Amino acid sequence: MKDERHWEEHRGYKAADAPAAVAFAAPKAARIAALLDLRGDETILDVGAGTGHLTQAFRRRGHRVVALDAARALLRRNPADRRVRGDALRLPFADGAFALAVESNLLHHVDDPQAVLREMARVGSGRVAAIEPNRNHPPMFLFSLLVREEWPALRFTRTHLRRLAARAGLTARHVEATGWVYQNKTPGRIAGRLGKYNKACSLAAYILGVFDTEHDAEHGTR
Repeated sequence: MKDERHWEEHRGYKAADAPAAVAFAAPKAARIAALLDLRGDETILDVGAGTGHLTQAFRRRGHRVVALDAARALLRRNPADRRVRGDALRLPFADGAFALAVESNLLHHVDDPQAVLREMARVGSGRVAAIEPNRNHPPMFLFSLLVREEWPALRFTRTHLRRLAARAGLTARHVEATGWVYQNKTPGRIAGRLGKYNKACSLAAYILGVFDTEHDAEHGTR
């Protein structure tokens, strides 16, 4: 993963209740909840949770959320029910401690994304949701090309995410490209309007994947 100082010193992350953060995260949390038939009272682990965009979206749906991140500065801003400083490669939780483990924009920043997915499946009762940049979204491609720290995102497509998950022992329940709001970049005055457009589209800004471990594959794949 990037040098921890990068995350501690970064000032560009919006608060969890900022309009762009809400417009980015709320539809994706709703989509994940629908695909997994979540009741609303489950405990969820948000890995690489940052300031809590996805954390807050799930909390607003009634879930208890534990946020894990390596950066103290980001965790201090996270609204989770419990905040844990830790390493995504060695999650400090028991097997099956959560109903689901989720991540947003983490995998393209770690050296071994398959290991992170395996750890998430271990603690998340075999259920994992991942949100990553979509290389096929032209502005995302340009941003990833120009910002050295984002170069690994240039690999991420729906096929690449499926492949990573399969190598981690996960079966795809659903993978789609969706959303047009950049959580830290979209101006608040237009984020709400853009956030209403979340139908699957191959050129959308992000890839959303929901995965099961193979022993949970009776739910089927799409």
